[in-house]
Amino acid sequence: MNVCVRIQFTSPTKEDWQAMRSLAARLTGNRESVRVSADQTPGWLVAEFSMPTEAQYKALPRIERAIKFCVSNRWDSTISFPYTESERVRADRRATRRKALRRNASGAE
Repeated sequence: MNVCVRIQFTSPTKEDWQAMRSLAARLTGNRESVRVSADQTPGWLVAEFSMPTEAQYKALPRIERAIKFCVSNRWDSTISFPYTESERVRADRRATRRKALRRNASGAE
């Protein structure tokens, strides 16, 4: 599963960039999947990486512990689980089927 962690700093330093890399490396099974970049919003850094697939509610506590351990001078943080391209296609296909079923059910009455 893909993970995107955004963390806000007063003004990101080299140490903050390294902390973000350490955070992602600690959580991923594939170190080549780690990407750290500056967000469009000033003061925010973004770490994107992959983790072994598991329920998001189980992964969240591990990610939060890693943030507390690796990134000490953060102001705020967000965690998201963006779809891979294949997951997006599958979700779109399922949504289309559900819409068609609702349309057919409402038209049959």
